[in-house]
This record gives sequence, structure tokens and C-alpha cells, in this order.
Amino acid sequence: MLIVKLILSILAIYLIGFAVLKYALPDVRRHVLEKLALSFGLGTGVISLVMVLMFHAKIEVDRTNLFLFFAPVLIGFFYAESKLRLRRNKSKSDVRSSTPFLPKDLNLLEIFLIVIIVARVGLVSFQALYKPMFTYDAMSIWALKAKIFFKEQTIFTDDFYNPDRLHYHPKYPLLMPLVENWIYHCLGSVNDKLVKIIFPLFYISLISIFYTTQRRFFPRQYSLIFTALLATIPAFVRSDKAGAVFSGNADIPLAFFYTTGVINLFCWMKERKREDLFISAIFSGLAIFTKNEGLGLFTVTVFCLSLFILFNSKKGVVRQNIESLSTYIIIPMLIVSPWLLLSMGMPTFVEDENYPGHLTIATVIANIPRTPTILSSFYLEFMDIRRWNIFWILFSVAVIGGFKFVIKSLIKYLFLILILDFCLFVLVYIITPWNVKELISCSITRLVIQITPIAVFIVSKQMRMVLDYRSGRS
Repeated sequence: MLIVKLILSILAIYLIGFAVLKYALPDVRRHVLEKLALSFGLGTGVISLVMVLMFHAKIEVDRTNLFLFFAPVLIGFFYAESKLRLRRNKSKSDVRSSTPFLPKDLNLLEIFLIVIIVARVGLVSFQALYKPMFTYDAMSIWALKAKIFFKEQTIFTDDFYNPDRLHYHPKYPLLMPLVENWIYHCLGSVNDKLVKIIFPLFYISLISIFYTTQRRFFPRQYSLIFTALLATIPAFVRSDKAGAVFSGNADIPLAFFYTTGVINLFCWMKERKREDLFISAIFSGLAIFTKNEGLGLFTVTVFCLSLFILFNSKKGVVRQNIESLSTYIIIPMLIVSPWLLLSMGMPTFVEDENYPGHLTIATVIANIPRTPTILSSFYLEFMDIRRWNIFWILFSVAVIGGFKFVIKSLIKYLFLILILDFCLFVLVYIITPWNVKELISCSITRLVIQITPIAVFIVSKQMRMVLDYRSGRS
């Protein structure tokens, strides 16, 4: 019975997300795998945001109230969708949106790559469901909050507002605990094994977004090669650094939201489709609501988007570019503002956790001697083939060998985003009040995971441009 409830809870996430996708972007035409990934991400975001609004309204977050809110929304959506489909001429339906999961003309290499990807998904899913939460952060930060919400049905408890209680980062963003809380409510009880199903689903969604975006630019076989490269990176399935898919931490969900936001932003730069900008803005906002790093990563993308607009504002499009930049900033702020308002009233249990407070010129200058240790740690991390195979070596070769293509194409903005993300991580290690060696040893892999899909995307674009150049194509 628990398995049935679990399936229904996951199905509800997809349906809620799909309804939001259709409401927000009724004319969006995407590959079925991309629609599923976007629906899952939107579903988790909407569910968690509704819970935050229920906190504000002093409404108990229990199964009955959640059902009373979402049931009419879904019923109304499916009623409207059914009427629309009856009126729609099937001959005008989009071919790409109805593309089957497995086309009939697959060659042996493509079949092999698909088997590799599916096998990795199966391994990750088994690892996730085989044992309950076991890493410190997963239990003490995300899962503990979810259990408090399930028990108390509100955020206004001593667990969040009494400074004498156990410290577990009360001001951390709440998307993951609230999604776990959703699963608990649907199951009717706390289950530390079954709740972890959401993490393989984030991983699958990440792979789906990556593949379908590749297909917008490249042939199927080429797209599958780099999707398999991303899916088989060992860091996703290794538990020694607690960043793996099945660990119960928020790094893979953050990687999914951030990658979706950045890649769709790149697509907007290239094709100027308004739907890409909206998707990028929404998922950037959800990245901020997933983890603190999301705000820093969002700041980086805003800066790079501003540069793009500055150097691409030809006569007649200045106003349009300013509106696009405003949209990209306003939507994420609207998404996270309900949570920010709640968190402002919470005490800071440990002053050392106030990273913005440590971001001063004096702190940076005083901790400059840490830089060699930090940079050498990143170098050793990138060269660790046990966690990354030879990917980061391949990345270096692709960027250095085809740097002229980076400069001449829009990929330079993705490359700049990646470089600034790296600088952001270095800055965090410089200003942290903790022992930097200890902090690096337990967090560096998790940080690198968050930006790795974007790096793989850059490599695929670079190699394709080189191949096209050598074959004589522009």
C-alpha cells in the first residue's frame, strides 16, 4: 500500500508541474522528455511554495488542506485541457512534442548508449531506495526539517525560533524539506527510505533536460554520447563526499535547477524565444529556493546576462533587452520572497554561519594566504579520475584547443558563467570562518557537481564547432 501511495505522490508532482507548465506557457512545444523534466521541477517548486504561503496564512500544512488546494486546480486544468484537445486538429500537433521515447531507427551505438544511461539510472535508483538517509547533512538539515513540518504542520515552532534548540541551519532554503514533507503526507507517515525516490527523479530530470537541449543543436547520436558522458560521471554515485544522487543532499536538485536555468538562458541568447527566458528565470528562482549557493550562482548569471545585453543591444532592441533582463531578475525574486520574509524573523543560531557578514575587504585580505591551498585542492579534485573520470582533462583540452571558437561564439557567456562560478566557490572558501582544509575535504566535490552539467554542455558545443570547422561547415 505504501508503494501505491508513493507512486500517487510522485504522479501528483508531475501533474501539478505539467498543469503549471501549460498555464504559464500554453504554446510551449518541447520534447516529451523535456516536458516531463520541467513538470517535475515545476511540481516540486509549486508544492513547496504553496506550503510557504500556507505558513504565512497560518494554515496548517496537512494532507487535507493540501488536497483541498491542489484538487480543484488539477480538476480545472484537466477539464480545460480535454475541451482544448477536442477542438484541436490532430494533424497540427507538434511532431517533436510527440516524439516517442525510443525511435525505431536507432543504430547499435545509440542502443548501447541508451542502455548505459538506463543502467546508471537503475543503479542510482536502487542505491537511493536501498537504505535510508545516512549522511549528516541529509539527516540534520533537510530530513529533520521535513519531519518537523510533518509533525507540527507549521514553521512557527520552537524548532525554528528558539535559539536553545539544536542548530541545523534554520535559515537554509526549504524546497527540499517541503518536498520531502509532501511525500510524508502522501504516505501518511515518515519513511526515510521511500522519501529518497525524489533524488533519482531529480537526476533523471537533469539527464533529460541535458539530452533534449542537446537535441536542439546536435544530431541524436552526438547528443546521446555526451548525455552518457554526463550520466556516468562517478561523482554522482560515490558516497564518500556525500554529494551523490542517493545521499539525500540537495546538490543534485540544485544542479538540475541551475543547469535548466543556465542552458535555457543560453538558448534564449541564441534563438530569442521568450519561453526559454521564462523557463530560465523560473528555474533560477527555484535554484535559489533549493540551496544558499543558488543565490550566488544566480548573481553570476545576472551579471553575464547583463554583459550579453550590453554588447548585443543594437538599435531597436534596447527596450526589449531591458525588459528581458528585468523579467529574469523579477521572477526569481518573486519566487523566493515569501521564504525570505519568513526567514527574516528567525534568529541566527551561529553567527559564524553569516557568510555575507564575512564578505568584507578586511576578511578577504586577511585570508588571502589560503588561496594556494584552495586552488591546489580544486586542482587535485579536477584530476581525481575516481570521481570525474577524465572529464575535466577533456574539458581543459576542449576549451584550450578551441579557444578561438569560444571567443567568436555565444559559448563565451557560458564559459564566463562557469569561470565566475568557480571564482565564487574560491571566495566562499576564502571568507569562511571554519577551518578551510576541513571544509574543503567535505564540500568541494559537492560544489563541483553543481556546475559539472554546464561544463559538459560547453565541451559538447566546443567539440561540435571544431568538427564542423574541420569538415568545412560554418
